Amino acid sequence: MAGGGSAPAMKMSDVFILLGVTFLLGGLFIHGMVSPVQVNADAEPYTGGASLLKGDSMQFTVEAVNQSSFIVEMFDEKGSIVLSESYDLEGGDTQSVDFEADEKGFYSFSVEFSEGAGEVLVDVDRQLLIDFIIYPLGAICVVFGLAKRKDEQGKETLDAVLEPSD
Repeated sequence: MAGGGSAPAMKMSDVFILLGVTFLLGGLFIHGMVSPVQVNADAEPYTGGASLLKGDSMQFTVEAVNQSSFIVEMFDEKGSIVLSESYDLEGGDTQSVDFEADEKGFYSFSVEFSEGAGEVLVDVDRQLLIDFIIYPLGAICVVFGLAKRKDEQGKETLDAVLEPSD
């Protein structure tokens, strides 16, 4: 430390509690911070990708801001088109496009507006729920840290000065 002092070592129970809380909050941000992307005909297509296992699915929800035409395309790892659907929507209308992976691999997508504009929301639905393993891990770390803290508090020694009574 700067003043020549020293900081006490961090207790292992505190490390587990911080780690568990970080896992839990991180999981909430990963799963809860999904927001739609604004796309219009003048801009580049909205592209992205995801690693999917067999049976996993992706759902594209497109909400048109005005009279719009758009196309949704999915590509496999080889670059082959596995889904291509185009739609025309009136302003305020919503269209959902579903894709289910036939085999595991990395799939990329493109949503392109040829006219108009809209909001695109992409949702990945996994069959194995592997994305949610962070919650039990976080809970286990927090519970272990709290148990360890309780155990450490029970083993603390008391320093006392015993004085004879007169």
